[in-house]
Amino acid sequence: MGNAGLALDYESDSFVANPALLALPGREDTHLLASLRYQDQIESTYVANNEPNPRLVKPIADWTVSFSAGSLAFTVQNRNSLLDRQIESSQSIYNGHKITMFQFDWATGRAPFYFGVSVRATAESDRPMIEIRDDRTFLDYIVETSIGRYESLNSSSNVAFGMGLLLDYQWFKMGVVSNQFAYARADDTLIVSGDSVLKTLDWGFSVSSPTYDASNQLHLVKLQGAYDFLNIGSDEDRQLRLGLSVKLQLLPTWSVSLLVGYQEDKPSPSDLLSISLSRGGCRPSH
Repeated sequence: MGNAGLALDYESDSFVANPALLALPGREDTHLLASLRYQDQIESTYVANNEPNPRLVKPIADWTVSFSAGSLAFTVQNRNSLLDRQIESSQSIYNGHKITMFQFDWATGRAPFYFGVSVRATAESDRPMIEIRDDRTFLDYIVETSIGRYESLNSSSNVAFGMGLLLDYQWFKMGVVSNQFAYARADDTLIVSGDSVLKTLDWGFSVSSPTYDASNQLHLVKLQGAYDFLNIGSDEDRQLRLGLSVKLQLLPTWSVSLLVGYQEDKPSPSDLLSISLSRGGCRPSH
């Protein structure tokens, strides 16, 4: 759903966006969730010019493992990106960037208000001049990004404390999140900053159709929509995210979903209600 969902509990790991979602009724069970994702962009000119690795432009691969039990959750995520593509003979060269995150979440509350806190430790590392040969694209990509040594960036490593609020009226939910009301970088002391709260302040809401009808029978189709506005106080990172989910409910525990999302950068706060396709894009998935 374009990564929208500050106020939408549609997956077992939705609490990563807003820790307050952990306190919602129905989350008493224990969940272990593992996911793997890969994304890249397409440049038709690279194919037309017969360049090396034309389908390896700006690849991003990440894996996530989340464990939740009631109002507590722990998440580990690793993301690897290849940037600054260059061509040399029969190979392409990139600069690699890796982010590893450990996050602990806890939540409490009583309907319709819920509150959650998160502690996130992030470490970043770089590896320059990664060479991917055209005739061994897959093998080189796996070896260079998974086994090759990355140099730690101490200045970018940090520990951050966040918090989230949720207002839940079943068909309508609203969430407010600050991902960094307090933080510490490398060996520095802990900093509590109002400016950081504003720059990482997120606000969003969601609407959804009922799961069951008046006779407690499962609806065949369930619709969900989400609107998120992220990093409200940051001109560099401010972003709009929209999401729509159409779920075919076959059984209470089995369903098939079509997810469509839209993301757009918002350098000016006056652009809140406008849509500019030149700064955004749709993200369909299923």
